[in-house]
Amino acid sequence: MKFNKQIAIILVLASLLLTTLGIAYYFYNSGEEIKKKNNQLVTIYIAKKNIKKDTLLTEEHLKKTTIAKQYVLTKPLLKKSIIGKYAKETIYKNEMFLKEKLSPKIVQTNDQKVLDYKNTSYNMAFKLFQNPNYAIEAGDWINIISVYSNAMNPENNVNDLYSVQYVAKKIKVMGFLIDGKPSMKSIIQKKVKKVVKKKTQIQTVEVKAKQLLLDIDPTVLLHLINDYNKGKQLWMVKTKKPTPKELEDKKETIKVVENNKIKTIDLKKKKEKVKTVKRKKYVRKYYPVSWYKTKDITLTKTAVIEYANNPNEKVKATAKIKTNYVQECSQRDKLLIGISRKLYIRYKPSMKAKINKVLHKNYIIPYRGISSSNSDWYELCDGKYVHKNEVKPITFSGVLQYIDKQAKK
Repeated sequence: MKFNKQIAIILVLASLLLTTLGIAYYFYNSGEEIKKKNNQLVTIYIAKKNIKKDTLLTEEHLKKTTIAKQYVLTKPLLKKSIIGKYAKETIYKNEMFLKEKLSPKIVQTNDQKVLDYKNTSYNMAFKLFQNPNYAIEAGDWINIISVYSNAMNPENNVNDLYSVQYVAKKIKVMGFLIDGKPSMKSIIQKKVKKVVKKKTQIQTVEVKAKQLLLDIDPTVLLHLINDYNKGKQLWMVKTKKPTPKELEDKKETIKVVENNKIKTIDLKKKKEKVKTVKRKKYVRKYYPVSWYKTKDITLTKTAVIEYANNPNEKVKATAKIKTNYVQECSQRDKLLIGISRKLYIRYKPSMKAKINKVLHKNYIIPYRGISSSNSDWYELCDGKYVHKNEVKPITFSGVLQYIDKQAKK
């Protein structure tokens, strides 16, 4: 029997066509089954209304509905898995109940501990204090000291640079605010995303609290704010926790110093006691007029003598030279008078130069002139130097008039 090539090709093509049709029909049926499963309706429970955090869930909070299976991303909870649980966070209307948002009991947070106050809860910024202490924690006790500078009040003794206005004692630290949220610690670890070399990395950084929450009496608070607004300084000092007896026996009083008067304010009875205080007056120190004196000194100087006709022949000679400082320092044509409480006489015209002696105000010092190397210095009769800010030129007749005024006082 003779083989027909054309018939063979036709049979092969027909078999391929039938195979393709069979595969297409198989995938079509599979797709239809998957489509039916995805469109199959399932029963879920959603919130009937907005449910607040820590709410005990009952049947009145539940609403039954159906939804296509393809839109359910997690396994729906049964009714018995919802009722009797507490909401961890707010669940909004028509929101499906999720296992992650439910708890068998109320979740205790730090908020309740932080807000446990007796008098007044007040958040005070760390930047208000001259010495912000980030080592304190919730539950610690501090004293707040109000300090002011005596330089602002010329009537005060100049030796006392600072004075204490009053001390707000035994103030409880309830907690801190970090990014607007309560915290039990003043410094926390926080993970943040940072871009390093065009790559996003998660790094752990320290975040400091900007404010601390205090349990403070309103009257004390008003005085602290008033002092800060007047330019006074606030300092915090950590102190020991008071015993229950100390809290009961604690005198709710503060002392305020105003216009040379001490006000003792009873915070419980709202009464004031005023006591006048006599401040120490600054007594001006008397500086007598004195003349700058010095002694003549003998200097030994050595010189080498060379002969012109014989350069190799040299003779070393010494000579004793006596200064004439006593005569020069008795002249009255060029005089300076000390105007500073202390006059520093130096060997060279420089603040870094060694000090020869220290004189007081009203010293009369003869001088040669202004230093050639530094115009801010006077060269004295004995070759020493004094800065121009510590003295001023004066005539001899002016010295006599000044002494006469001193004698009449």
